[in-house]
Amino acid sequence: MNKRDTESRLGDVLLRMGTITNEQLADAVARQHAGDARALGVLLLELGYAEARHVELALLRQQALRGRLTCEDGLRLLEEAREETQRVGNSFSELVAAAEEL
Repeated sequence: MNKRDTESRLGDVLLRMGTITNEQLADAVARQHAGDARALGVLLLELGYAEARHVELALLRQQALRGRLTCEDGLRLLEEAREETQRVGNSFSELVAAAEEL
C-alpha cells in the first residue's frame, strides 16, 4: 500500500478530521479482524463513534484524496466545509458572549 492510499483510508481521514479517536478506530478495526464484515463507516456509526454526516464528509474527502471526486461531490464537500466553518464560528461567538457575561 502506497502512502497516498494509506493517507486516504477512511479511518485515517476521520482521525484527521477529529471525528474519532485512535482508540475508537482501533476498536472498530479489531472487530473487523475478529470477523465483523461490516464496513468501517457502518461500524463507527453503529458503535456511536461517529455521526452519519461526518462519515459522509470523510468519504467525500477520501475520494478527493484518491483523485476520484466528481464536480457535484466537490461542490457538496465545499458546502459541508462552509457549514462546518459557520457552525464553529457560531459556537465560538457563543462562548465569547458567555465568557463576557461572567
